[in-house]
This record gives sequence, C-alpha cells and structure tokens, in this order.
Amino acid sequence: MTQQLALPLAVLDSSVLVPRWARVSLQCLAARQDPLYAPVWSEWIIAETWRVLTQQWLTRAPNPDQFDEATLRRAANGMLHYLLPVMRLVSLRAYTGSGPWPDLTDEDDAPIWQTAVVAGAQYVVSNNIGDFPPLVQGRHVYAGIEYLTAIEFIEDILGEDAEQIYGAPLPAGAAVRSRRGR
Repeated sequence: MTQQLALPLAVLDSSVLVPRWARVSLQCLAARQDPLYAPVWSEWIIAETWRVLTQQWLTRAPNPDQFDEATLRRAANGMLHYLLPVMRLVSLRAYTGSGPWPDLTDEDDAPIWQTAVVAGAQYVVSNNIGDFPPLVQGRHVYAGIEYLTAIEFIEDILGEDAEQIYGAPLPAGAAVRSRRGR
C-alpha cells in the first residue's frame, strides 16, 4: 500500500486573492487531480478580501452613489464558488497561540500569522512584502513558517511557470518578489 504524503499547506492572504492572475493560478494548482498544495484561509482573510474588492469596485464606479451592488455580489460570490472547493477554512475565534514576530508593525497582519499557526501551514503567500518577517538565511521565516510572494510560491516552491498556469502573460507588476534568496 502506498502512503500518501500530506500536501504542503499555504495560507493565501487577500493580497494574492484579489489580483485575478494570482487567484486563478493558485486556484488551478490546488484544484488539479493531484494538487501541489492545499490553500488555507480564515474568516479574517475572507472579510479582508471582500473589503478590498468592494473598495476597488467603488473606486472604479463612475458614480459611487449609483453603486451596482448586484454586480459586485455576483463577482464576489463567483470568486467564492471557485475557491470554496479547494480552500481549507480555519477559524481564529478562539486563537490563544503565540504572537507574530516582534517587528510586525501592521497589527492587521497578525491574523494572517494566526491563520498559519492554527492551520499548521508551512507557508504564507502574500504580496504584502513590507510586512514579511525579517530575512533568516535568505528566507522570510518566523517560527518555521515561510512568507513568499505569489510568484515565488508558484515558481520557486511549486516549480511551475506562472504564465503557463495562468494561460496568458502576467499583468505588469505581477511578478512581485521579496528579498528572498532562490
């Protein structure tokens, strides 16, 4: 009998769920017949993603007073329909574990760290590189959890070509990289 190896767990921050290319690429890699990883989120990440999408939607609206809530709802719920089958949900409701690294200045990023701890994740995938843990031997690691950008996770960890997975050229500025060593 063959022993099945546990998939690596990666928390997907809202900063990689909002850009379409990253969301679609990460979802495709998790939805394969033989997935390369298991994505994780929490109620905090869902709420933050919804907030950012709503903010972007309002910014693009020609007249925010005549906001088309139905179109936003369809778009956001459509995204959820694609992600729910592959995402694992953990709750932060009763979190009592350790805090993030001492130099984290954005307290709103602490729940991302907490999500990784609760899930037992090895990775946090985020394009918010200003709030990554300090570099340790070329990696942004704290307490065994490595922070990477979407492009770093897809290409450096999973060994896939991001453009090929997305099926189109990546948008300008998509290939955000931290100071992580390859």
